[in-house]
Amino acid sequence: MQKILIVEDDEKLRNQLEIFLNNNGYQVESLKTFDNTIENILKINPDLILLDINLPR
Repeated sequence: MQKILIVEDDEKLRNQLEIFLNNNGYQVESLKTFDNTIENILKINPDLILLDINLPR
């Protein structure tokens, strides 16, 4: 199963993406905090990352 990582600060959008992707056969992980984003990406090792380009600092 392919793993998709969602990095999105908008909770509603993140939840909708998770539901849609789960219903279409993907394993979904998402980040709700962005303090250690790079480390979390390396740990999760996703096949695809959906990244919000306007994340808070």
